[in-house]
Amino acid sequence: MTIDFKPDVLFAKVAGEQFDEYAHVEVLYYPIGAINGIQMPQLTIGVWLEALWRLKTFAALLSAADQQVVDEAQAQVQLVRSRAGDLYKQKARREFKSRLDTWTWYLDELLAREPAPVPPEGQAYATQAHVRFKLELLNADVAQMTDQISRLTVNDRRLQARFVTGRFMWAPDLAPHLPQDAYWWLYGRPA
Repeated sequence: MTIDFKPDVLFAKVAGEQFDEYAHVEVLYYPIGAINGIQMPQLTIGVWLEALWRLKTFAALLSAADQQVVDEAQAQVQLVRSRAGDLYKQKARREFKSRLDTWTWYLDELLAREPAPVPPEGQAYATQAHVRFKLELLNADVAQMTDQISRLTVNDRRLQARFVTGRFMWAPDLAPHLPQDAYWWLYGRPA
């Protein structure tokens, strides 16, 4: 197993503790800072969903103590969601739009270039693929606005026109949980 779950478990713990405050502040990207020497990502619903997805996908590999931390954090987030459902939905939709804008701007710049004969190896697309993954998770968690889903569909078609299928871009252990037909944009690179 090549995935280190400790940062995700720590993030889940902190996210659970801070989610009520996060839901009630205007800011979309909520800074957490470093915990025990580990720099935490900013708290957003999308980041929470991605960390939770990894932790739930590999729950069998977690220690009992780590699983308890994850379960408690998930219960805390669910409690906030049940009490402040409208705030949660609004924030999830704002994040979806923000990430969709980022994804669109990235594709606009990328697809304006001439196709490369060999897909470039680089971190830029891998980083942006996390944005695309969060869009998927956010849409599954909270129904998004029709116009935003239409934009995502158009972007997917634009990318597919220049996509070169290849190997799975993230840790190989994740591939069986992200089938290529549904997550095709993780299997290769744009030309």
